[in-house]
Amino acid sequence: MSWAELRPLLTTSSLRQATTIAFICLLFSLISIVLSNQLLEVVMRSHVRDMILNDVRSQQLQGAMVSAERLSWALRYRQQLDVRKERQATVVDRDGKLLFGSRGLLPEPTLPASDRLRWYHITLTNEQGEAAEVLGLTITLGDGGQYYSAFDLRPMLERTRIIPLATGAGLLLLLLSILITALPFGLHNLYRINRIRDALARYANGDYTAMAPAVQHGDEFDQLGIEINHGLRRINKLMDEVKHITSHIAHELRTPLTRLQSRLLNASEHLQGPAREELLCAVQDSERIQHLFRAVMRIAEVETGRMACHFEVIDVRELLEDVAEYYQPLADERGCRFELEVQKDCQLFGDRALLFQALANLIDNALKYAPPGLAITLAARGRNGQGMLQVRDRGPGISAAHSERAMERFQRLEPKGDVHGHGLGLTLVRAIAEVHGGDLRLGDNQPGLAASLNVRKQVLAGR
Repeated sequence: MSWAELRPLLTTSSLRQATTIAFICLLFSLISIVLSNQLLEVVMRSHVRDMILNDVRSQQLQGAMVSAERLSWALRYRQQLDVRKERQATVVDRDGKLLFGSRGLLPEPTLPASDRLRWYHITLTNEQGEAAEVLGLTITLGDGGQYYSAFDLRPMLERTRIIPLATGAGLLLLLLSILITALPFGLHNLYRINRIRDALARYANGDYTAMAPAVQHGDEFDQLGIEINHGLRRINKLMDEVKHITSHIAHELRTPLTRLQSRLLNASEHLQGPAREELLCAVQDSERIQHLFRAVMRIAEVETGRMACHFEVIDVRELLEDVAEYYQPLADERGCRFELEVQKDCQLFGDRALLFQALANLIDNALKYAPPGLAITLAARGRNGQGMLQVRDRGPGISAAHSERAMERFQRLEPKGDVHGHGLGLTLVRAIAEVHGGDLRLGDNQPGLAASLNVRKQVLAGR
């Protein structure tokens, strides 16, 4: 599994929950291991104290505590039978002469004669040069000698430390097994989330039949899918109602407007002078109303994806030449010429009719606002089915602060009295760009406007 595939899994809630639980358990396990190790040390020291006291009582019962000589003899006899290497015993007489054991294990300073018993816990080096942690008891004998009974705690503690270490290793393996077990569940949940996301992405790209996977009476993901599908069906119903209403309005208004225009034309034929001019102006107003209505309907069809799109590989040079030829008469009236800058073998993947419409709107704006006699540049570049179409003029342009506002519906920046329009041209171009998975950008041509329509093939593949 690659990092790109593993990274989404690491961010799933199920894996994070399992990791959090495992971390908390591991933290408590470490605390328990430390506390148990401390508890074992306390228990071990208490046990050693009991063994030392039992040894002293045993020697007292045998009468060996009367003199240093007798105790030394008893310890030599016991040494032959004692298998515990941790036991340390040393006997000195009243003059400090060593009678049994090793002087290197004697605590310093020696026990004052006034003290009968004293516990000591020291760290020293034994005869082999190894560090020893000695816990012992010094006792003054009947003849003034001293008996040192002690145990080396280090070997005993090292053996007991195996218990918490083994327990910790077992808990670590258990936690790792929990994480490994959580991975399949995380992968399954991630797969289900991705299916829901894919369904929503297809719906956003125009596939209004896409639905999230869901099973009735399933788990929380199924319940989420059911609610999402309910919302999508509701959206489809509302869109169908809007389409029905707009279609009904179009049907109801188009015919009366056409009849009104026809009647105005008929009436103007029977009149002369100012009355005829007024009726002809009314005819022009009705034509603008019809044009506005068709533009609004066209934008709605493009934005909602309810229109039939025919995507194909387009020869961009041929497309630009067709648009330029279509607008050449209007350009000749203003003394403008078209300049084409097309990349060699430039091709785009899109709907030719929609792209023609978008370029026509951009050229229409350039001819309206650019000064007469200046060239209008049609540029294009593309590769692997994606690229950019651009229309550049030498007009006043649009500032960066107003570029977004200019693409909104019915927005006209500093409209001129002799320039007709409704502020819908750039709105339609942006909608066409979004259908092609791209966007519309208004830049500075220094001077003038550089309108760039971007086309991205990879987004269109799912339409």
